[in-house]
Amino acid sequence: MAKTRGAPPRRGAESSSQPVERVRPTASARQRRLRREVQEIQEDVVSDVDEEEVPADDEAQQGDPVDVQAEVYGGGPEDTSVLRTYHRHVALRLWNGEDRGTLKLVSHGRKLMAPVEAYIKDIVVNSGLAPLIDCSHSLVDRGLLSAFAERWHRDTCSFHLPVGEMTITLDDVSSPLHLPVTGRLFSLRTIGKDEANMMLVSLLRVSHVVAFAKTEITRGAYVKLGWLRDLYAHSVQQGNLDVATRAYLLHLVGCTIFADKSATLVRVSYLELFRDLHMVGTFAWGASALAFLYENLKDASFHNTRQIAGYLTLLQAWIYEHFPHIVIRQPNSEYEEGETLSKRWAPLRGTGDVVVVRQALDRLTYADVIWMPYEAHRVHRPFHDVSWYRGHITCGSIVFPHLPERVLRQYGHIHSIPPSPHDTLPVSGISDIHYQFLHYEDHLLEDVYRGPRMTIQGECVDDYLRWYHRISHPYLIPSDDKVANPVPRRVPRVDTVGSTSDGVGHVISYQGLFQGISERLQALFDRGLVTHGTETGGLTQEALDMANLGVEGHRTGKPSYRHVYRRRGDRSTQ
Repeated sequence: MAKTRGAPPRRGAESSSQPVERVRPTASARQRRLRREVQEIQEDVVSDVDEEEVPADDEAQQGDPVDVQAEVYGGGPEDTSVLRTYHRHVALRLWNGEDRGTLKLVSHGRKLMAPVEAYIKDIVVNSGLAPLIDCSHSLVDRGLLSAFAERWHRDTCSFHLPVGEMTITLDDVSSPLHLPVTGRLFSLRTIGKDEANMMLVSLLRVSHVVAFAKTEITRGAYVKLGWLRDLYAHSVQQGNLDVATRAYLLHLVGCTIFADKSATLVRVSYLELFRDLHMVGTFAWGASALAFLYENLKDASFHNTRQIAGYLTLLQAWIYEHFPHIVIRQPNSEYEEGETLSKRWAPLRGTGDVVVVRQALDRLTYADVIWMPYEAHRVHRPFHDVSWYRGHITCGSIVFPHLPERVLRQYGHIHSIPPSPHDTLPVSGISDIHYQFLHYEDHLLEDVYRGPRMTIQGECVDDYLRWYHRISHPYLIPSDDKVANPVPRRVPRVDTVGSTSDGVGHVISYQGLFQGISERLQALFDRGLVTHGTETGGLTQEALDMANLGVEGHRTGKPSYRHVYRRRGDRSTQ
């Protein structure tokens, strides 16, 4: 009989009355190898490669998936053809009762400084990096971000939630942060201490003695962020504005989009991007920031990882906009219309409980998600076609796919079953990827695969949820009373008072319709799109009151909105 992983003990099994010496089972060769692979993944420093070299993925990604017949996972997936690396995922350990706790976060929001010299300020603005100065959060929520990291899967580059897959797209970088998502992707060569010293001497104009001392302290091709701040101030005083600008930009990206797990260092190799200060604005900084965050989310999804880096403001801002009902946030009184959306909310001091957020995500419903939160902001930051780009994005040697077909609802389209992420987007050479992204117009997801527009929020095709529950693990906490969220559908016409059926197992009544209207109207106030004391706010409040009266008026009698999909998508009556 195949060994069952994560299954409960057999009921009715008799235990011997005599004490039996416990023998620790011997791990198989394959299990030992998997543990070694997990340990290797946790290395904090990611080495760069030559321009034409693409890093080889682990064998679980490139090779055959884990044998479905040999591995049975409690909580899913039943079919591992999509999540090929699930056997190494933190979700498997969580389901089996092994909680790693809250991750340590790397955030430098308090260290950022604004340039005051006009020359430096103009270059920073033209580079496209200026929004990072004001939009970065000074506080990040450890519990909140840790709980979302548990849902990330590197196989699909998406979060796996009870409502389906969601991810951070190029639009999620452009709209809330105003970072450039078109332009050149960059390559970084592998450099050692000697070459790093030469680069410091050439571009930051320090002596060989100083350069050697700085890399000797960091024991590699890195410098300390604190030293860059001091060098910036000294260079401004001396009138060396080009040096001051390079020091400032290196410090800026090291504190934000390229923040790594060292928490105090930044790679000297990034200086190459600032060699020609007039070309800094030609890079797609937002796309590279997204690839760098994908890399850090990948690391954080493995059980042995205890720390996460990357631009965590991007992750937290994305959560704030899409999940207003499960986060604690407050409006920023200093926010002005047209500024970056990440400034709209002021993070609160303190840390959320990862267990509480984990439970909230397990209870997530379609009404808890804002699928398209940027519509009111489009007048200031229009939707860019590059958001439909289907291909790879890079940050130096880091390569990840950008797959809009896996999250069509975030684009306002009815979600369908996506193709396998392993078979449909082969990895090309780094130069080819850069060329494809530069000419993104030829690599957009075709209209035929986008499907029709949604008519209700969260809408997807009939079979999507059953398929998704088979290839994923929508829940992280074992429970017998969990059922799958209903697939959103077009609301049927109701000709009589009472309840009706949409013909596929969902029972819908007026109370459910009123409740949905109430939640959406309340979301307008919660997200700050409508404010009290205005004419629009008054009309919205009247409609909200009417919807709440409708809910109260139908509260008695049979359940008003009842879905009958059990876990795994099985249909049955309740």
